[in-house]
Amino acid sequence: MKKTIAACITAALAANYSVTASAEDAYIAPLVEQSVLLDIDADKFVVVVGERGHILISEDGTAFNQVAVPTQATLTATTVVGDNIWAVGHDATIIHSSDKGQSWEIQNVQPELQRPFLDVLFFDESHGIAAGAYGLFYRTTDGGKSWETERHASLLDPYDREYLESVREEDEAFYQQELESILPHLNRVTRDGEKLYLAGEAGLLASSDDMGKNWERFEVDYTGSFFDIRALDESTLLAVGLRGNIFVLRDQGEWEYVNSCSTSTLNSILLSDNDTVVAMGNNGMMVSATRPLPVSNHDPYANPANCEPAKGITVTQVEDKAAMLNAVSFNGHTIAVTANGIKTLNTK
Repeated sequence: MKKTIAACITAALAANYSVTASAEDAYIAPLVEQSVLLDIDADKFVVVVGERGHILISEDGTAFNQVAVPTQATLTATTVVGDNIWAVGHDATIIHSSDKGQSWEIQNVQPELQRPFLDVLFFDESHGIAAGAYGLFYRTTDGGKSWETERHASLLDPYDREYLESVREEDEAFYQQELESILPHLNRVTRDGEKLYLAGEAGLLASSDDMGKNWERFEVDYTGSFFDIRALDESTLLAVGLRGNIFVLRDQGEWEYVNSCSTSTLNSILLSDNDTVVAMGNNGMMVSATRPLPVSNHDPYANPANCEPAKGITVTQVEDKAAMLNAVSFNGHTIAVTANGIKTLNTK
């Protein structure tokens, strides 16, 4: 799953659509497979979501059909559990299908919040979470029939937490107001067994052992946005983000910088069956790295013209240079969603 504010694409799209669009059925577009598509997920079938409420379904990973949904809000993320699909997006929209996309219901829409959801994850058919801009975080335990909002102050940096605690001693209501105003964007939530990982704005990387009810923030020497975080194995985490930044954490040590010499924002991580990891980003960039990932000192002021990628790192660019948002492996194919639609990638 998922997205920057979707790599700066959804932020631009938000200005183009009215609030009333979320109450209308999505337009069935003849060239929908070439439209701005922002997320993809797969189980026994593939689901793709994107601008204007577009949702496409494929049984084989090759032929995609757009389905009718009750919203024109830009959809930024999707997840599949059995025959169930959830999709989330702008106007705090959450929609659900229990029959592989044949019929849909709106579970949440709040345009007055002026905040998009940026990711959604379900642990089973009942229990799920949705996260988004400005700390937006909702939870359901009944399949989405009802959603409860949560605020997680532990996701803030230590200085902001210290400030908020001083506020809380004086005024609980003002504390809640301030907390809601300074929480960072929550861009991606990933799962590895019983562990959750979160990537977000302002250097935010965090983990949870209890399905996201409590979070512990990592310390990382970087203050830019992260857009994806993945567990590579039991002892290794990888995070990617703004301006091509890549960091790796091994054996619960410190986060270390991986230099690819690419400055294009990286939106998502694709794990392969071998020792190769692929990070996909803006301008059609793909950074492939062979494990174990090489690390180096992080110098944000280094001249890119003098940069050479470390051994084991290869940077390539897709022909149309379209921003790449996410990808899955399905039925022998690597299927990506981009600003120019669906693409089948060669990641070998």
